[in-house]
Amino acid sequence: MGTKTEMVNLIIDDRPVEIAKGATILEACSKLDIKIPTLCYHKALSTYGACRLCLVEIEENDRTSVRTSCNYPAIEGIKVRTATERIIRTRKIMAELLLARCPDSKRIQIMATELGVTEIRVELKNEDCILCGLCVRMCRERMGKGVLGFSNRGSERIVSPAFNKSSEECQTCGACYEICPTGRGINLEKITENVPEPKYSEFDSGLVKRAAVYIPYAQAVPNYANIDPEMCIHLNTGECGICTEYCDADAIDFDQKEEIIDLD
Repeated sequence: MGTKTEMVNLIIDDRPVEIAKGATILEACSKLDIKIPTLCYHKALSTYGACRLCLVEIEENDRTSVRTSCNYPAIEGIKVRTATERIIRTRKIMAELLLARCPDSKRIQIMATELGVTEIRVELKNEDCILCGLCVRMCRERMGKGVLGFSNRGSERIVSPAFNKSSEECQTCGACYEICPTGRGINLEKITENVPEPKYSEFDSGLVKRAAVYIPYAQAVPNYANIDPEMCIHLNTGECGICTEYCDADAIDFDQKEEIIDLD
């Protein structure tokens, strides 16, 4: 028999919710379809709490505090408020600071607009990176390489390979580039001398790029996604496996082999 999962009960915006012990407030909010803005969170990575957009008010033992919901655990009996005046005001300030740092980022522009930020009252930095650490965590935790890391301190902090030199360890998988919330924070030419080799769709005569997980063509029968064994990081190195965490149908089987069947 399997071990029974221990559950905890808490109140979020006056609504009760039950969730597995060890889950975060952000996950509990998601269960109630309460939208919490975040830029540094990814389901398949460890939490970091860098962007500070996911702040909520937590009432515990008659005391109220402001916490990042992405890394604060759901605790039995606590009360959480996600949209108080204090929280909304703080999120606006954080969104404004992020927008001032990376004013050209479409994703940050959209998020700031959704939060009601209409003007930037601080000096523009015109950077490409918000130091969310997603690329660092992705490379270390899921790709098994650890090519990227943080360098320097304070206002001089940057994301770079060790000693700010090109790394031979980089496998040019592009995971760091794809996960970057600004879409501009990763320059592979500064990370490695290896040249990425894109994969092209065989069905489209090599005119269109495709991913490692793909549907061969729109009318494919059965209309299921394939995993390219030459491109899949998990099949080649044993790392990654992120797709298994997102597949609600639990349909991914890395042990499956291609086979040819004669049908009458």
